[in-house]
Amino acid sequence: MNLKEPAFMLKLCGREFFNEELSCLGWQLAEILNPLKDYTQFHEWYIFDVTATSKAAITELFPKNPQESFVVLSTDELIDTVKRVIQFESGVFIAVQKGKEVNWDVDHLPDTEENEGLQHPLAEIEIRPFDYSYFEIYGNNNKVKKTILNYFGEN
Repeated sequence: MNLKEPAFMLKLCGREFFNEELSCLGWQLAEILNPLKDYTQFHEWYIFDVTATSKAAITELFPKNPQESFVVLSTDELIDTVKRVIQFESGVFIAVQKGKEVNWDVDHLPDTEENEGLQHPLAEIEIRPFDYSYFEIYGNNNKVKKTILNYFGEN
């Protein structure tokens, strides 16, 4: 897969950013998304490769369109949904500006284990919970990086 070079990459761990021994918790992903609400208000989140622990079935939380291999949610919907997840093992969450025609190669859909970089040319932000251990965040705009780091510096 051809990856788009990001302007930045952040790696967020539970202890360092959330004062928590565990990482990749649902509420932690919600905390990452909260400061991005203004920036992503005109974006949609495409969701792939989710493996997680939850009281509800993952297919209930992230129901796939029968014709597609992914889920699309707004930022607010995504925040509400990830709060219902106990812990993520994997997942790919890609923000693309609304109204863009996004075509996915169904033979090479985004994957958590992919190399570093954005997995679609229209992706502006990509978040990957990785192996219960940390979140990787890729983005095109260094303002996003600053927003995230400032948010966690204040909390």
